Amino acid sequence: MRHLRSLQVRLALCLAGVMLVAAGIAGSVSYRTAFHEVNELQDDQLRQMSALAKRRHMATPYGLQDLDNNVVDVGARIMVQLLHNGAWGEVEGGAVPLPLAADLADGLQTLDVQGRQLRLFIRTLPGGDRVAVSQSTAVRDEVAHNAGKTTIVPIAVLIPVLVLAMIALIRHMLAPIMRLANELDRRGDDQLTALDDRDVPSEVLPFTAAINRLLHRVEQTMAQQRRFVADAAHELRTPLTAISLQTELLASLNLSEQAQPRLQSLQRGILRARHLVAQLLLLARLQGRDALNRDSVAVGAACQNVLEDLLPLADKKQIVLTANVDMACRVQSNAMDLHAVLCNLIDNAIRYTQPGGQVDIDIACLDASLNIRVSDNGPGVPEHEREQVLSAFYRGAAVIESGSGLGLAIVHNIVQRMAGTIALSSSQPDGRGLTVRIVLPVAPSDQQSRIN
Repeated sequence: MRHLRSLQVRLALCLAGVMLVAAGIAGSVSYRTAFHEVNELQDDQLRQMSALAKRRHMATPYGLQDLDNNVVDVGARIMVQLLHNGAWGEVEGGAVPLPLAADLADGLQTLDVQGRQLRLFIRTLPGGDRVAVSQSTAVRDEVAHNAGKTTIVPIAVLIPVLVLAMIALIRHMLAPIMRLANELDRRGDDQLTALDDRDVPSEVLPFTAAINRLLHRVEQTMAQQRRFVADAAHELRTPLTAISLQTELLASLNLSEQAQPRLQSLQRGILRARHLVAQLLLLARLQGRDALNRDSVAVGAACQNVLEDLLPLADKKQIVLTANVDMACRVQSNAMDLHAVLCNLIDNAIRYTQPGGQVDIDIACLDASLNIRVSDNGPGVPEHEREQVLSAFYRGAAVIESGSGLGLAIVHNIVQRMAGTIALSSSQPDGRGLTVRIVLPVAPSDQQSRIN
């Protein structure tokens, strides 16, 4: 039933049905026309035989038994008799003459003679003699039928060829629609530009125009949301900075033992809020811009800078950081994006790993791709949530560590812009821990140097 909903299938079936009906009508008309014309030709043959007998004034040596012989030569199936002195004479060769009436009218006629249908032509000769040229209607019909079949065979052969050509033509005519569908499938979440409808059939233009209007409205709505997030983050930055300064001033005062824990809790909350605002600004910047100019960036140097920034956090939780980095690797990107990817990956791994745990970083260039792998031995992410954690603000149900839920969303956004892939898996056999693997295209110059 699903195939019957296809416009291409329905159009092909309808046209094939019309073609078959037209071919059937054409074949029937062609068969009847050929049948009639062959019978007329055979009537002319009878006339010609009678004219020949008139000139020779003699009968040919063919008798009645020739009507039963299975001969191919049409001439062998025709018998000529001569009426002399009011009686039909004997046929030469001993053949049995047909018992014809002496008063038969001249011309063509069909008679039943001894249980056989005969087509007969009578001609009166000079001097009063008459000549009868006869042929079995069964033989005539067989010849006409064979001639009719020869006109149907080309049509029967041509029908499947035409059907295949029609299907190919329909596919070709609908190819622009399939091209539009494939273009939409290949687009990323942030690609909302209008569809190119230059090659689209005019009947489909209203549909593509409606899609383009919808894409424009969605783009405007998303732009408004991004502006709101960016504006809100900017507005929050100033008061958060002021509150942070006030807490630092409070920390310098001699507070009571009861106030100290509350101040520390307040400082942690402010730190989380500032981290959230910073990530919101970064996400808004990534989502609201076109691709920046990309250069060949050294991955090793970027990773070293990130590790220097995050070492205090790892030391505070007594987490062991191991890094195996190919310092010769370069990637086609910009420094800010690459720093954001590495920083969010390693920061997430440190934050969600229990104190005393371990985080492993492996960066290597294989063939024409840069492979980044960050593994931890934390609680991990259940398999059914691994696709969702790449969305903004999503936090797993079992997550205890505080966070913004934006880290992996930022990484995912940048990786998509860099035409890369990201995959999540467990790092431990028991399903615990998380390994994030990212594959990015290397810089062309670096790829060429490795080939050489």
